[in-house]
Amino acid sequence: MHRISQHLAIVVVALSLMTGTAKAANLTWVHGPMEEEGKIPSLTIGTAKTTDLSWVHEGMAEEGKITAGFRVGPSFTTQSSGLSTVGPLVNFQGMYGLNRWFRVGMMLEWQNHGVDPGTGSVNTVTLLPVNLEYRPGHFGNLIPYLTTGIGVNINTKNVSDTFAWRLGGGLDYAATNWFPNAPSGMMFNVEAVWKRNHPSGGDASTMGLIFGVRHTF
Repeated sequence: MHRISQHLAIVVVALSLMTGTAKAANLTWVHGPMEEEGKIPSLTIGTAKTTDLSWVHEGMAEEGKITAGFRVGPSFTTQSSGLSTVGPLVNFQGMYGLNRWFRVGMMLEWQNHGVDPGTGSVNTVTLLPVNLEYRPGHFGNLIPYLTTGIGVNINTKNVSDTFAWRLGGGLDYAATNWFPNAPSGMMFNVEAVWKRNHPSGGDASTMGLIFGVRHTF
């Protein structure tokens, strides 16, 4: 009986300790989804947080503010008109927030494509004094947009200058999502674009994929 009493006392003490621990930290198992509907976990530098990828239809152009951008990437000819398929593309732009939905501004692009071996290359400088950007909303932290502009293609190598029409779409992503100390108006940017360039006797139109940063201030 004495041993039984000792064992019972030990069990009572153990249960008391476990009960006290459970009160301090609730270890109850809950079987169920831990992410809110429509959200997925995202990887960020410094902190981990949840990104809501549901579509929100609201104007993302900041009215009255100026946006400056610099992007680079490859340019691809759409036709085999004696030019090499791939060449470099450099883009500068300046935009102004007209209202919540639209930005207007100017754009300057340079690209280079080689001609047949031994004849050098053709440089094209595109000046777009009229450029429009539509920013209809966002998917969480991703901000899509559409852009179009008209202007002139200035071609070298005795290639005639042509009317330019540029059409594209892209994504902005705030730099502060990865780097908390980055300027609040800085966006990482990627844009896919098609540009018309029809000199006499050929088609030098191109498609490009450019990457860079845009800063709104």
